[in-house]
This record gives sequence, structure tokens and C-alpha cells, in this order.
Amino acid sequence: MSHFGAGSIVSPVVHSRYEHTIGVWKLTAHFFPNDKLARAAAILHDIGHLPFSHSIERTFGFNHHELTEKYLKDNEIEEILDKADLTCLEVIDFLNSQNQITGTDEIIGLDHLDSFFRDTYMNGGIDRLPKDLLSSLSCSKTGVIANDYETALYVMELILMDHELFLSPQLLAADRILAEAISLHFKGIVDSDIAFLTDFELLTLLNNSSNSTVKDLMNLLMNNPSKINIQSSITGDGISFGVRKIYNKTPMLDGKPLSEDLKVKNILEKLGELKREYELIVNDNY
Repeated sequence: MSHFGAGSIVSPVVHSRYEHTIGVWKLTAHFFPNDKLARAAAILHDIGHLPFSHSIERTFGFNHHELTEKYLKDNEIEEILDKADLTCLEVIDFLNSQNQITGTDEIIGLDHLDSFFRDTYMNGGIDRLPKDLLSSLSCSKTGVIANDYETALYVMELILMDHELFLSPQLLAADRILAEAISLHFKGIVDSDIAFLTDFELLTLLNNSSNSTVKDLMNLLMNNPSKINIQSSITGDGISFGVRKIYNKTPMLDGKPLSEDLKVKNILEKLGELKREYELIVNDNY
């Protein structure tokens, strides 16, 4: 499944949730090679995601955190964890706590660090390779630590760069169009088995839908994204969409988060300005 949701259809950021998961595991193994609970949590933390990740979660009425907990209790996974002297409840409790993977309310964790590195690298916007950045970073059980101010600021710039891409109107609209197509195709009744479809299988269903509007939506999204008509003024005549939340965590430097640093505050303000509402206009191209 695409880590970037429907944005993977209209942008060069096409890496999978699996690639991201391996990245989080590798970062965890790098900083905590002897912490088997953290490494198990890293490899299992996203197993509850649906096709196209966050794009359609709200449409289906599912919560990937709840699905992750459900799947962790599966006998097959429990048997694997048992071989490592771990239990599913230990992993669940870990994932529900503040730790090196999830971070804290203020400090970035390894999960999002991989996302910001990977997304910006795929989009061609990173000029310091992640493997080189690792030597300037460390990690405690409360999150990521920058060893110097320059690196901390660079991580914040990557966070902003990534948000400017995946919270752009075009990518938000792609998610909304996909969600609308799914809602129309399944007529609001979604079986839990949908969670086990691949992105390709879901697209195949939608592209071959008996609903002509669904086919039009998918043609617009996959073949004519330049014709997607978005406006920032909300009239109520189109399909509304917008930004759900803004990431406002920072790496830690000298034992504290950087949220009070002037340059970092400026970046956080720019992130806040991305929280906007838009409208997808229904017209002949739709």
C-alpha cells in the first residue's frame, strides 16, 4: 500500500507502507540494537493500515490503530512474538505509550523521522542523504535528538517541505477524489475484508465499477489530474476537503525540544498556515 496515499498517483512519492515500516525498524535497530520490544513494535506498528494508507481510513470508518491491535492478537503473530519471549499485549502497550518510535507530545519519534526523510528524498528535495544525517542524530527513549543546531534546523526544514507537499491542495484533492469514488462504489457498506486489498486490487475494483460517476472520478484522478478544479473559497456547491492536523513536534537539542527557538517557531508558524479548507468543484470534467 502507498505510504503517501492517493498522492502516490499524482506525485513522484510512490514508496510503500512496507518500505516505510522497514525504515522505521532499521532506525530502531540502529539506535536500539538490543531492545527487542522496540524492534518488534517497529516492524508491527503499521499492520493496521488500509489500502492507500490514511487516504480512505475516514471514509471506511476504520481506525488503523485499532486494526493494528486487533491483528497483533492474531494467533500467528502471537506465536512469532512468543519465540522472542514477547507478547502481543507488550507490543500494544508499547505502541500506545510515548517512546522512541512514537515520540512524545513535543518530540519527534523514529516513525515520523523515517517519513520525513523518505518522502522528501523521493520528491527530490533532500540534499543531505539520510544515512549521512544519522551521524548527526541520536535517540533516547523519548525521541530523536539532534547533536547540533544545524542538523535540528535541517530536520525541521524537511518536516515543512514534506507538509507543503502532502498538504498541498492537489494531493489533498487526490485523497478526496479517491475517498468519494470508494464511498459511491461501495454505497457506504464496507466489509472489513477491504482492509486486506492491495492498492492495485482496490483501483481495479473502482476502475471497473458499474457506477459511471466512479469511473469518471477515477479517470480524472489517474488520467487527467491537471483538470482537477480546486478553489479555496467554500461555496457549498462542491465537495469540501481540508487539512485534518498539523505535525508540530521537533527534535530535541541540549535536553529540550526546540519549539521556543525563533527559527523553529517560524517553521512551526508556516506549518500552521497550511491548515486550510478547500472545495473540489463538480463540473463536466468531473
